[in-house]
Amino acid sequence: MSFILLIISLGVSNITSSGGFTVVLANGGESITVLDRNRESVFSVDADYGERLSYVCFGDLKLFFISSCRGLVQTDIITGESVVLNEGQTGAPWLSSTGDLWYTVQGVLYENGLSTGAAIPAFSVSVENDIAVFTNRADELIILSLVTGEMKAIPGYRFYSPVVLPNGDVFASSLGGEIIFVSSGGNPVVLANGSQPCWSDEYSGLFYCVTEDDGHSLLSADIWFVRPLESPVRITGTFDVLETNPSYSDGLLWYIDERTGISNFVDMTDVSL
Repeated sequence: MSFILLIISLGVSNITSSGGFTVVLANGGESITVLDRNRESVFSVDADYGERLSYVCFGDLKLFFISSCRGLVQTDIITGESVVLNEGQTGAPWLSSTGDLWYTVQGVLYENGLSTGAAIPAFSVSVENDIAVFTNRADELIILSLVTGEMKAIPGYRFYSPVVLPNGDVFASSLGGEIIFVSSGGNPVVLANGSQPCWSDEYSGLFYCVTEDDGHSLLSADIWFVRPLESPVRITGTFDVLETNPSYSDGLLWYIDERTGISNFVDMTDVSL
């Protein structure tokens, strides 16, 4: 297994990978950097004074993110042109596999800038093929059909950050430290203990983070992988690196070293899964 270090910036907040590009949100929301397949910076956005950037998603050579000053912003990484899609308080953007942009405004779901009329009282929502998933104030997982209006609540865990896949399967984290998988029409199943799950279509499974702490400081953090109904597989096992926030694209498994704040990756061509 080979590890190649790429120093982008200190204080990395999050990494998102899509279509061979990797998007790095750094310095607590002060900047966004886009890396190409050669791991070179091709575009960046810097926050203005007093502004913070967050909740980044990327697709079709466009960045979508929340600005603390402007609202929901779209930026073309080729032309550099930025457009404010919605001013004021806006939910986190979600880009579906079909390229549609979804978000909430004052408890109503929007698709590509138009209100769907569907009531979704949540800041974050994931949508694929007319199925929306989110959590309510009781931390239940809510699965909503945008066609029929049928809503199903999944109790039993305190869910957060649910994601629906194009086939209708759902995965989410729980406040109890479990990674939970709900097959389309099925019941919740705990796949593993960990956090920050990231789905890979290529491997048909989830990369996720397993950590240990002493109640104050993070002592260890490694990346694992699991497929539904299979046993977890450890990907990293270093003692001097705290690998968190996995994100996979184009053969590279990116993560953040929490000890240094530097982004790094594992070349998955050297890993058998």
